[in-house]
Amino acid sequence: MTGSARAPSTRSAPARVRRARALRTLRRARRTAAPVLIALLGAVVGILLAPPTSVDVGPVTATVHLRPSLDPRTVILLPPVGEVAFDTHQAPVAVEARVQSVDIRRAEELLRSDTALADLEATAPDAITGAAVRNAATTALLAALGAATATGLTYRRTRRAIIAAGGAAGLVGASCGLVAATFDTRALAQPRFEGLLSQAAYVADIGTATAADYSSYRRTLAEFVGQVSALYVAADSLPSAGDAPQDLITVLHVSDIHDNPQAYDVIRQLIGQFPVDAVIDTGDIVSWGTSWENQQLAVIGTLGVPYVFIAGNHDGQAAIETVAAQPNAVVLSNEVQEVAGLRIAGIGDPRFAADDDSDAGGFAEGKDAVDATARQLGDTIAEHDAAHPDAPVDIALLHDPTQPEGLEGRVPLVLSGHMHTPEVQLDRDGSGTDWMVSGSTGGALASGGVRPVLDGGDPLDLTVRLLHIDPATHRVVAYDDITMGGLGLVSVSIERHRMPEETEPLVTPSPEPSPSQEATEPAPSAPPGEVVPDDQRVTDPAAPTAPVGVVDPDATQEPSPAAPATSGP
Repeated sequence: MTGSARAPSTRSAPARVRRARALRTLRRARRTAAPVLIALLGAVVGILLAPPTSVDVGPVTATVHLRPSLDPRTVILLPPVGEVAFDTHQAPVAVEARVQSVDIRRAEELLRSDTALADLEATAPDAITGAAVRNAATTALLAALGAATATGLTYRRTRRAIIAAGGAAGLVGASCGLVAATFDTRALAQPRFEGLLSQAAYVADIGTATAADYSSYRRTLAEFVGQVSALYVAADSLPSAGDAPQDLITVLHVSDIHDNPQAYDVIRQLIGQFPVDAVIDTGDIVSWGTSWENQQLAVIGTLGVPYVFIAGNHDGQAAIETVAAQPNAVVLSNEVQEVAGLRIAGIGDPRFAADDDSDAGGFAEGKDAVDATARQLGDTIAEHDAAHPDAPVDIALLHDPTQPEGLEGRVPLVLSGHMHTPEVQLDRDGSGTDWMVSGSTGGALASGGVRPVLDGGDPLDLTVRLLHIDPATHRVVAYDDITMGGLGLVSVSIERHRMPEETEPLVTPSPEPSPSQEATEPAPSAPPGEVVPDDQRVTDPAAPTAPVGVVDPDATQEPSPAAPATSGP
């Protein structure tokens, strides 16, 4: 009995020993981990306090900054239009280079000189590498100081503080060494773009399509710096608005989106990166008048700024009503509204040709209706100005600019689209009216924009225009033309134009009977603020035709023939 009573105690002795050993191990781990954690926290604080290192690379002044990151990459920041990222290494470090300024004189010399690029090719890599090494050394020093300070204040032991400092500096050094060891220059041929650059990468000559053209990393870097210089030379052509106040009204003019969802991405990026007060869309937001197209128009309600819209010749009543249903939308139909402090008059296009209006005499017959519509809006403006002499109309919106007589001399500025090619006519026909035509913000994607590509040429560009307006005079003091390569082309240009300081007085041309008054019925019209029904507009097709291969889910009629190969704007 005695032996059997002692057996459990004998058998439990090894278990007690194991538990005691585990507790001692845990206590030792705690004693070891606590100093490591404290040193690590101090090092992180020191790293966060490390300043970027400035470097001059040709005409570009940039800063280089190494920081810990779980997303290891090299990022080039190009304010205010976005960034370019490259997956160049595997270490848990992000290498950031931010362009701070560009010496415009030296940049222009670089772009003009035959030898400057070669000189830049020879010096740029060493300059960037030197800046990265200096920043790594600064970061390691501050990490060591942070770790030593945190450890010393906690344990009051110099030896521990020194060990912590050495460990932090070694960790930073090892991470930077791993960056250098795993750095893959071939990754520079595979950039990722964010911001406006994600829509049109204007530094993307280093893209995959042209990677074979670069013989080395040095050449690639020199080309990149050259293109950044070109960008900021273009930006330098963005002059100030002279004596105008700094709080200018900024209007983004878009037109002829033609179902291209990328256009809304561009609009959103521009709203986020520039102080846009309102968007003005001069029509042809869709192409065929089918219900599936209208579904994407809900994105307008998410843009966060007023969206002023007039119908183009491709926009049916359903599209107009979809736009009008958005909380920030203002649809103008032969009326005047105040938006962002500006008095804007607009009228929809009198034609509706959902598929194509270049056949069956559509353009010829619609020309007179456009003329009559312009005169109708001109009369509306005249009535408004007579009733509000201290608050006249500032801007008129007309989709098709080809019949200007009805608006010339009535208003200082007219915005149009339709032509898919940007144009500016100051003091048009001596009337004092400036006429600005936007190109196609959608690259006319669903209205002939693909045709040049099929024919072996380049697609139409995506274009937008930023108008900078004096809030006191309501006159445009400068405008920026932004052009992006369409359908995957990687190019962009930003060019500012300053308007003349002296403005011409408005002169209404002598009244002449319009062709529509002489030979045709008046243009379709509705009371101000009401949309003209599709069946009352000129050249209304019997059944809108969706693009080949696309079926309108709400269509009830038999399928219509495909659109002709040649499509009108």
